[in-house]
Amino acid sequence: MTFALSLRLVRNLSSKEGFSTCLPPACRQAGTGRQAGMTTMGTEFIMNTNEMDIEFYTKALESAEKSGDISGILRSCNQIGLVHQKRGDYDRALEYYQKALEIAERTNDVAGTSKSYNQIGLVHQKRGDYDRALEFSHKALSIAEKIDDISEVSKSYNQIGLVHQKRGDYDRALEFSHKALSIAEKIGDISEISKSYHQIGIVHQKRGDYDRALEFSHKALGISEKAGDIAGVSRSYNQIGIVHQNRGDYDWALEFYQKAFDIAERLGDIEGISVGYQNIGIVHQKRGDYDRALELSRKALEIKENTEDFYGILRIYGQIGLLHKLKGDYDMALEFSHKALGISEKIGDIAGVSKSYNQIGIVHQNKGEYNKALECHQKALDIAEKMGDIAEVSKSYHQIGIVHQNKDHYDRALEFYQKALDIAEKIGDIAEVSMSCHQIGIVHQNKGDNEKALECHKKALEIAEKIGDIAGVSKSYHQIGIVHQNKGHYDRALEFYQKALEIAKRVGDIAGVASTMGMIGRVMHMKKNYKDAFIDFLISLDIFEKLGSPNVNIVNELITELTKDMGEEEFKKLLEELKPRS
Repeated sequence: MTFALSLRLVRNLSSKEGFSTCLPPACRQAGTGRQAGMTTMGTEFIMNTNEMDIEFYTKALESAEKSGDISGILRSCNQIGLVHQKRGDYDRALEYYQKALEIAERTNDVAGTSKSYNQIGLVHQKRGDYDRALEFSHKALSIAEKIDDISEVSKSYNQIGLVHQKRGDYDRALEFSHKALSIAEKIGDISEISKSYHQIGIVHQKRGDYDRALEFSHKALGISEKAGDIAGVSRSYNQIGIVHQNRGDYDWALEFYQKAFDIAERLGDIEGISVGYQNIGIVHQKRGDYDRALELSRKALEIKENTEDFYGILRIYGQIGLLHKLKGDYDMALEFSHKALGISEKIGDIAGVSKSYNQIGIVHQNKGEYNKALECHQKALDIAEKMGDIAEVSKSYHQIGIVHQNKDHYDRALEFYQKALDIAEKIGDIAEVSMSCHQIGIVHQNKGDNEKALECHKKALEIAEKIGDIAGVSKSYHQIGIVHQNKGHYDRALEFYQKALEIAKRVGDIAGVASTMGMIGRVMHMKKNYKDAFIDFLISLDIFEKLGSPNVNIVNELITELTKDMGEEEFKKLLEELKPRS
């Protein structure tokens, strides 16, 4: 049977049943206000500053070479290298940084040699070659310490801290960032103080310590505002937005992303505009509005394709691939994920290759191609282990655990989740600890061990509440509801589903609202409250259809089961009862 009539019913019922209150004003008025202005903004008037910079610095280099201006040659090589680095052309960046290094060494410019080592280290860090990055950054540090260049020492500490943060060694990252901060404060280097605060904030965000992350990000913001550093202000706005996004506070995330976007627009900053589209798109993705997220990701891609920013393009390809996966369009998801992988391999972005393999593996999981998924996740794991990226190793273990769980290999799943949990606890990644507990709880549910499942979900809930992870709290409530439902404690299940639903409505998690309404409908079905069950299913179905979600099929199956249990005559009576009266 089709449910067109049913959907018309729920849309007519929406005011009576309060469906419109499932979505916050920001979602009900999608496409209005400040964000709507973004959709009409064209990219044709944005100047390609990367190309202009290359042209300008190349002319400056030619002029310096003709006049024998060694410092001018050095400066131009570094600037050209920086432009190539920003657009992800790492081989060309290394070529010019290496040229600058050779000149600095030949002319006994010790300070210039130290700076070149740091620049080369930064490129290796961007590529995910963390051992090489540390090698060059430590060379830079050694020279800076030897010549007592305190400012460069501080920069080297920050650079070394950044590498440790990227590979998930958060304690070491904090150690070096605090060393950098201490020196920067001592010499009054405002710019480096702000960067140190920013880096420390990122480490706390990565660990899931969101309050501390916000504390340091706001400190960085305050300094940048005071110093009139517009780029620094924008950077802090984006970072604060990321923290709010990670904890599920989507309205706040959008507010800060929009502030950063406004600055980028005002400055004609192509990179900032593209990043703004991406970040705002991710919030819409988190809320379940996949079409809006895709629209913004394509705008970001349109800008990047005109700039030849390979690294930026691969990030957007990955994001578009993820969105197609969430919409259930797995062929398109694989197409974009493989595009991201291809660019990562081309530019030597080792970390990007590992992440792409994990994403491709997830798509194969969703297609039920578990052996292909395992193959991809194993490749990601091998790369992550080779480059010493502890955080990515943990994520790969997590994904391998999910595949084994989907194959009903529960003991193997628990083995890999435990490995991920051990790493998360070791590096102090609180958010990942919560996520692993959550996943382990689901495995125990699948095994029928409801008590162990409850224990794990309560632990995940406790952590999520402690760190202010609103989205995590909602997920834990949802899972605790499922456990009580499995135990036949239907009223307790409804109590937790209601808590999850309230959070989903409050933060604008549209997909979360649909999922929880579906679960409430299942409980009502079990309680033989068929009318409420049917209405709940229809609300869930309507949202999933609007989102273009593959979960539509699941809800349709639930409605089919309900109609079978009711019987044809009872179901017809219910349809007649719910039919709008003229």
